[in-house]
Parts: sequence; structure tokens; C-alpha cells
Amino acid sequence: MTQLEMIELVQQHHSHLGETELRKLLDRALSDFAAKTEVLETSYTTSTVANQRYYTIPSTLLKIKNIWLNDVLISRLVGKPIIDDDTAETG
Repeated sequence: MTQLEMIELVQQHHSHLGETELRKLLDRALSDFAAKTEVLETSYTTSTVANQRYYTIPSTLLKIKNIWLNDVLISRLVGKPIIDDDTAETG
């Protein structure tokens, strides 16, 4: 079913909704479906900087599954680090 067909179908029952509003609602429904089912997977790559511990990530990132550094899979930290961080906090 195309987007235009979905718009026409919804407008049969909700004629007060405009095409632009319906397109936005359909896009939001698609994004919600993709997030809940995890049907889409992408990669995010960033460069690291010496003595920098914290980095900003895009707000569109929903879930982090793995972190790799120099082709090594980094273990997931559970809880607080066992050592103090003496580097300057940035970000």
C-alpha cells in the first residue's frame, strides 16, 4: 500500500485531517514501528581524542548495542567504574 493510498483510506473515516498532517502522522508511526521492532540497524562512527572520556552522540540514536575501539569489542560497564576519572570532563 502506498502512502497516498493510506492517506485516502484514513481520510474516508477522518475527513477533517489534511494531507500534510496525515503524512506526518504516518511518518511518526513508521518511526515508532521501526524503533519498537528494531527492524533497522545502522552504524555510528566517531573519532576519538586523547584524554577525552565523554562524547556527544546524535539524539536520533535509539540504542547502543556494541562499542568497538581499534577492532576490539569493549565490555559493557555495569555500575560505576572502580577507579576515579582524573581526566577533564568535556561535553
